[in-house]
Amino acid sequence: MNTFSMIGTGIAVGLILGGCSSYHMGKHATPLRAKAAIAGPGITGEAELVEKYEGRVRIKLTVQGGPDSKLTPGLHGIHIHETGNCEPFAAAKGHYDGILDAIVNPQASVNPGLANHPYHLGDLQNLSVDENRKGTLYTVTSRVTLVSGELNSLFDHDGSALVIHELQDMYLPDPPTKDAPGGPRIACGVIVKQ
Repeated sequence: MNTFSMIGTGIAVGLILGGCSSYHMGKHATPLRAKAAIAGPGITGEAELVEKYEGRVRIKLTVQGGPDSKLTPGLHGIHIHETGNCEPFAAAKGHYDGILDAIVNPQASVNPGLANHPYHLGDLQNLSVDENRKGTLYTVTSRVTLVSGELNSLFDHDGSALVIHELQDMYLPDPPTKDAPGGPRIACGVIVKQ
């Protein structure tokens, strides 16, 4: 192989490898951030939401329950709910499904039918709580965005909230009982931009 062929091969390999290192387009110039202060009877905590890439929101949540709280050891349903209001917890309304709720599936975010469960945009996996009543969740969801104005933005006209439930979410489509998606609400936090 002559010198020019080796140089050409080196340049080609460099271009290929350089292209592979930035294969994912859509990285935000500055990561988008949001948070939620979680509160309920005997329960406190916080959630951090970060979107570095379009369509990938990282959620890191920690909560602590007191000895008399309903944050008992085991699994608890946790969801993003459709309204940024926790006073009372029912004000957060149903599971978040973007601004298409009324247009595409009017039953998507209503209780007790939960016709779209567990396929709502706000449905997450269960929160794990240890023997000391400390709960943690670390997940990435591609169902929502922190970008205002998008169809699946958590910052629509009435905001969004994180709600923790007393029971485990059984992930049943069109659940036969109101407790299957987690039962009563025990803590809530409004999601706000940072």
